[in-house]
Order: sequence, then C-alpha cells, then structure tokens
Amino acid sequence: MSAFEFGAGNARKIVGLPLYALGALITFFIPRATHQWVFGSGIGMGEGALPLLMTARRHLPHYRLVWMARTKAEFDEARAAGLITVRKDSLLGFWTTARAKVVVVTHGFGDANRYGVRGAYVVQLWHGVPFKHLHLDSPSTYRVSLLPDLALVRRLLGWAYRRAGKAISLFPVASERVKASIVSGFGTLPDNVAVLGDVRDDVLFSPNARDRASVLVRDLLPTDFTDPSVILFAPTWRDGGDDPTVPTDQEWGAIAHWLETQNAVLLVRNHPLGRGDFGIGPSHSNRIVLIGPDRVRDLNPLLWAVDAVLTDYSSLVFDYALVGGPVVHFTPDLSEYTSARGFYLDPDEFMGGPPAMNWTDALRQLSDALAEPANGPRHWQAEHLRREFFDIPAAGAADRVIDEIVARTEPNVAPLKPISVVAGPSNTDFEFDLETGLLRLAGGADGQLVGARARVPMFAGEVALLRPRWGSEPLALPTGRYRLQLSDGSTRLFVKPEPLEIRHPLFHATVGPEAGGLIVDVRPPLDDEYERGPAAQKALESAYRRGKRVPEDAVFFESFRGRSAACNPLGIDRVIAEARPQTTRYWSVVDGSVAIPPGAVRLIEGSQEWWRVRGAARVFVVNDWLRKRWMRRPHQHVLQTWHGSTLKRLARDRPNVSRRTRIAASREGKRWDALLAQNEFSASNLQSAYAFRGRLWVDGYPRNDEIAAGIATAPIKSRLGIPDDRRIVLWAPTWREDRQSVVDHLDPAALSELLGPEWLVLIRGHATTWEHGTDVSGPGVLDVTTYPDVSDLLLVADVLVTDYSSVMFDWLVTGKPIVYFVPDRERYANELRGFYADLLAEAPGPVVQTAAEVGYEVRYAQADAARYESDLTAWRERFTYRDDGHSGEHVLNHMLEFGWFGAEDVLMPRTVETAAAATEDALHEPGTPAEMHGREDHHEAESVEQ
Repeated sequence: MSAFEFGAGNARKIVGLPLYALGALITFFIPRATHQWVFGSGIGMGEGALPLLMTARRHLPHYRLVWMARTKAEFDEARAAGLITVRKDSLLGFWTTARAKVVVVTHGFGDANRYGVRGAYVVQLWHGVPFKHLHLDSPSTYRVSLLPDLALVRRLLGWAYRRAGKAISLFPVASERVKASIVSGFGTLPDNVAVLGDVRDDVLFSPNARDRASVLVRDLLPTDFTDPSVILFAPTWRDGGDDPTVPTDQEWGAIAHWLETQNAVLLVRNHPLGRGDFGIGPSHSNRIVLIGPDRVRDLNPLLWAVDAVLTDYSSLVFDYALVGGPVVHFTPDLSEYTSARGFYLDPDEFMGGPPAMNWTDALRQLSDALAEPANGPRHWQAEHLRREFFDIPAAGAADRVIDEIVARTEPNVAPLKPISVVAGPSNTDFEFDLETGLLRLAGGADGQLVGARARVPMFAGEVALLRPRWGSEPLALPTGRYRLQLSDGSTRLFVKPEPLEIRHPLFHATVGPEAGGLIVDVRPPLDDEYERGPAAQKALESAYRRGKRVPEDAVFFESFRGRSAACNPLGIDRVIAEARPQTTRYWSVVDGSVAIPPGAVRLIEGSQEWWRVRGAARVFVVNDWLRKRWMRRPHQHVLQTWHGSTLKRLARDRPNVSRRTRIAASREGKRWDALLAQNEFSASNLQSAYAFRGRLWVDGYPRNDEIAAGIATAPIKSRLGIPDDRRIVLWAPTWREDRQSVVDHLDPAALSELLGPEWLVLIRGHATTWEHGTDVSGPGVLDVTTYPDVSDLLLVADVLVTDYSSVMFDWLVTGKPIVYFVPDRERYANELRGFYADLLAEAPGPVVQTAAEVGYEVRYAQADAARYESDLTAWRERFTYRDDGHSGEHVLNHMLEFGWFGAEDVLMPRTVETAAAATEDALHEPGTPAEMHGREDHHEAESVEQ
C-alpha cells in the first residue's frame, strides 16, 4: 500500500466536490434496503470490518452483507472467501452503497463508495485506541497539497471534517477515555460514540487463540531456528514523512548481531500507510523478517506468540496490553512528533518509562524486556493500560456492535436475543428513588443486573442500586457496567427513552438502552466538569502541587489502593478512634462501594476533597505504595504498614529485576518515615527490598489485635450467613503474576464434595483479583474474596489452606491447623517470584501438592495437630511473638512520641507490654542497622509492579 498524506488526500476531496454533490443528490431518491449492509477497510480484507461481517453472517443469515473491494486482487480474495463482493469505485459499487442501510468502514467513508454514503447508517470502526491526535485535533488534517496554509482553507477543512464526523451514526470504542478522544478528534456526536469494545481484539480471546498465533508466527520464520524469542517491530505513520526509526547499514549489522546473541527474530512491520525503507534488513540476517500487509494483513492474531513489541507511538501498544507482554518505545523524533501531531495523554503514561532514542538504547532495553519476569514494570504498564483504556471485557465486541446496530436501526426487530419491548413516554420507562436507592423499571418483570463484579436481583421491576455488603450499611454497586437480564435469560429493549442520569452522594450512574438491552453504568461520584477525566485530574494535581496547605489534625488511611478499608490501617484506625476522637480519620476509597469504619470520613479518590486532604493531613497510614505522585509537606509523616509478613521476594529483591524497578522501589522507600513489621524476618526483608533506612517498628500487626483478643465469632458468622454447626476451611492463595483471576489450583466445589456436608469451603482470592469478578459461590462454597477484613475469616475458620500467602503468619495467632497446598512450588520459586527462605521445609503443617491430599489433610487436621505442635510453637515464637492484642496501641504511641500529630501530643496509658515495646531497642533511627525490626510485601508499586 502506498503512503498516505493528509495534504494529498484533502486535495483529492476538494477536486471531487462536484461528485460528492451529485452523489448526495442521487442518493436522496434511492430507498435504502433495511437488510443490506456493506463493509470495507482501507487496508483490504482485515481490521474490524471483516470479523464484524463474519459475526453478522452468523447472527443475521437473511441479510445481504457485501464486501467492498478496492482492487481486483482484493475482489478475488473476497470471492474466494465466499463473500458477496463488488468493486467499491465502480458504478455497481456506488449503487450497492447507495442502497445499503448500514455502511461499515474502518478508515473513512472511502472504504465504501464515498459518493453513495449520504443517508446511510454509518458505523465507523477504528484501528486502535487513539494516542496521537486525530483529525480535528491534529495540525496535519488542515493541510492541502498545492494550496497555501491560509486560515480560510483551514476553516473550510475543519467544517468538512466536522460535518463528516456528525454523519457517523455509531462509533464503537473500548472505554470512556477513548470516547472523549473520538468525540474531540472526529466531531462525532457523543451519543453516537458507544463503549462496546474494539472488534479487532476479539481474535485475542477466541478459542485456541494462543495456538493459532504460534502457528502463524512459525509459518513466517525460517525453519532453522529453535524456540527463538519473537520481537515485533511496528513503527507508526508520520503523515507521509520519512521514518527516523529506519536503521542505517551499520545499525542493521548491530541488530543482526544482537538477534544472534539473544536467539531472537525481528518481525518488521512498517505502517501500511507509512514511508520508510526497511528492505535491506533481511540481507543482514535471516533473523530479520519483513511482514508487510501482503504477508500479514492484521497483527492482532499474532500477538500471543510475540515476546516483546518495539514501537514508537503505535496504538498497537494497547492491543498488546491485552496480552500483557513488555513494550519498548523507540522515539528518536519525540520532540518533533509532539509538536507536529500531539497526544491525547501524557507520553509518560503511554510509555511507562523513558523511551529509547537510538538503536543502541533500543536493543539494550529489549534485552531488559526479554529478561524481565512476568511481574516486572513493563508487564505492570500493560496492566495499567488495560485498566485505564478498556472499560468492558475485550472479548465479544463484535456481538455487542451487531446488537447495537440492530437496536438503533430496527427498534422493533430482535438483534441476537429475545427481547421484551416496553413502550410509552420516556419518563415512565425507569425512575430512581434517591432515598431508598431503588431503580424502578416499567413492566414489573423479574431478573437481575449482571456486571463483572456483582449480580443484583430485580423483583417486580425494582432493583436496588444501594445494597449492604457483608452486613455493612447500604453502599453503591462497584464501579462498572451492568446489563439488565430478565428471568428467562432475555434482555430488555426500551423504545427510544431518554437516558436517566442519577447523582447520588455514593455514586453516579446513567441508565439507558444500549446494544439491544438496558445498561446501568455506575461510576464514582465525581463532578463531571471539575473532577472526572484526565484533564480535570491534571488540573487538580497541579493545584495540589502548587497550593500551600494548613496542617489538619487528621489521618489519611488507605488500604489496597482504596479497594477496601481493612488490614493494618483498619487496626490502627480503631485505636485512634478511641484514643483521639478529635482527630479526623479520612479513608481513601475508589468508589462508594467500599465500606469505611464508623465515624470516619469517606474520600473518593480523585475528588477535590481527596486532593485537598492529601496536602493537609498530618499523618498517612497506608499498606501499599503511595500513588498519584504524592508530594510530602513539611508537616506530614507516613507510616507504611504493609500487608503481611513476606515469604515471597519483593521489589528490588525479585529475580532479574530491572534497574528501573530498583530505582522506583528505592524512591518509594524514601517516602516513608516509619515502616511497621510483624517480626524481624520480615523487617530485614523489607529493608532490603525497598532500601529503607528510616524507623522500623517491629510491633506485630494491628490487624491481628482482635484475633489475639479472641473476639466473639457469632456476629461474623451472621454477617457471612454461616450456620454455627458448619466446620469451615478457608482456601486463601496468594496471587500469580502470570494471571489476573483467583488461583484455580484447587477446585472449591470438588473439595466441598470430598469433605462432606458438615464442611463449608470459603475461598478468599488475593486483593489484586477483586476487580476481575471471580465469584465461585455454590453449594458448600462461599466466595469471600471481597469480604473487607480477612481477620474475621481467620477467626471463624477451623482450618486454613494456603500456598505462599502471608496469611500463613497471621494464622499462627489462632493456633489452629494449617495445610500448605503448593502444586507449583518449583515454578513459583524459580520462575515467578522466589522466596527469602525455604520456610516450607520446616512448616507447622502438612505440605501437599494434590487436591486429594488437601482433602485428606483438612479432614484429619485436628487429629494430627500434635505432629506439628513443636513446629507451630517455633514459628509463633519467631514470627508472631509481638501479636499480643496491643499492636495498634504500640503504633499510636510511637506516632505520639515522635510528634506526628503536633506538639500537644499526649501518650496513651501503657500496659506493661506497651511500655516495654516502646524502649529504644524497639526503634531504629534512620541509618542504623535493622537487626530487630522489619517490614513486608504483598503487592508492588502502581508505577512499577502494578
């Protein structure tokens, strides 16, 4: 495909204005056929248009679906694939486009017959999440070859592009962040931009996608390589300009040598519309393989078999983020490109770190990327992009788009599923009762709202958008999109109602029709103008950094990055609430679905008040990394409690850790004034992991105070809905860097069946899995992954089954039996994470590797407890001797002694144990060795490891 330039393309459009006018006149008199759709793509048979056509063929077999071919070769290819095909620029192409009800394009109206589009329902698919400025936002758009750069010309082109943007009837996107860029860049009406997903990404989640990717890549490579690392080099388009990433002859030689030493191959894919000669690369090495559109039309089907991506500003980065692999950015023209094109988001967020500026640096970074473990910074950058730019599951986008087209073009015809139509004025379709939190839907049907993280029952047309969680006060639903599903499994279609906007103190939501059904889109309660979106957050952060704050007698609490109010911060909150009622206790939470302690103040992350308190509070208590570019004020002090004693290696101590990770971890450690550790073993490990040289407080864990005190378990069982006569086994695995969901080595249902009806299996996924919707509750099984306080679960459980989770140390306080289930022990130790010590060799309970062994050991755990009594005593003396029920008091007294709350601080009354704990041998001043005090880790940095 030849290079494309906006200047030349705009010139052709101006020359063709008479044909546009004639085509618009003719199409005015041609009726469009409801069941005729046409599809086309600027790169040939590919992008999202082809998979959308194939999906439509399956679901709409009676429709006439036509592929618009640009060339004879494409025409023949489409015919060979069994598609109805016409040449788009022929008279038949004009007639077919003019008759079509729906026109699907990927690059622009010219993918069909551009003169026959007027009056059609135009579906504009796009080829990636936009990072670079598009159309109206890009200076390149306003150039015309052979015409001077005059204001009149720019205004005329701007008018033309805005008019074209408003003619787009449906623009599917992957997230609200993407929607904002599309509305801005194309001038498309916001209601016509729908968060349905990117059809191009469906292939990544189709059955056997990994195996097919391996086959496709293997067919591209010479046959004389054995398991090479596969690097995909995909520079982007520069509006017809030369590509500065093209290597010189000497650089090609260096690339060839590097590939040989790394046993790697480089797949080179120049942008189909770009200009750059990579043709001499293969002459230097058969490890350099060119894969132009003639060999590979779409790159997405290959991505599962790619070990690393090298690019500059390509949106391929977002597609590859769904795979989770590492990306190296090579941007020798970053300054020039920024000035000429500009970006929708900060390049730092897009790239996640400093880019390479020459081939030497690019190869060095590629070496680091290939050696990086699955939990390294580049993999966490992929997780960040997935979280920020994909609001809905990546799979199934084609189905959702077809549903939406049918729902919008044929409101009385079922798209893919049976529907129940509710007619009538829009204000009677649904209403929200602000006081009760009930959403009332017309028709009075039963069903449920189905989301990734919750399912909410609906009875007689009423569904609660405020619901208690685990015995809490009514809370908002977790942020996300919920689809209405009737009791018979069908969706529900409302006939063109006005969307209902809900503004509640705990959440904001939009209720309205989408993709053939009803969607409830729940969001945090942020102001749409001043708090929501990247621009608003950037302005708030700027004010936070510039502003001077008056110190406030307040504590800023955050646990697990705002997803719960739990762990050690909660234990310290309880003590401060009792001892210092005058101190305001703020809890940072991601949304209104998170319960906070009585008397505390909820801070929604990103709100103006959240930013204010970050600058005003005297004390910060967190159990994970400080985030959002935290900046210390002179009056502020930070206590890092962490969230468990550490057996797994952390941060700087992980195998093959990159230099960037080491720097980031060290920088994070410098932010903490004091670090709380449960025991000396964890203290030394955390000091090493974060190069920490501040105060180390080895005082046990405040989260275990209630366990040590032996509080009553009846209220906990009541909140969980567990009968008193059931025996309980708790399965609490840690997370794995190579997966997002709860570890599935143990089947809870099978374990429940094996143990019998007197047992109940609780499954507690790691905090990093909460957002992935992993409820596996069923007969004999209760998923308690989202239960806020794990200490409650330890109190009610009779036996714990875990692997490498730090919960094993907290469990020691209970004195009850434990079973270690470690089927991937060797892989975890040698490939994924590694251990600080082989503690399992002397574990105070059986260490097993099969599910059958788990069942046996759980059933007879109590009877066999005497076998492990001496080991259990040794572990308790080593790891939990400070968990005496007063850890929270010890911590507060340290804060008071060092004046964290101000000069008026008064120490709490001391128990004998508290007084002994506060002596100087329990405090490490900055710079002194940490022989007796420690810290630990469970999740790593947002900026590096999350």
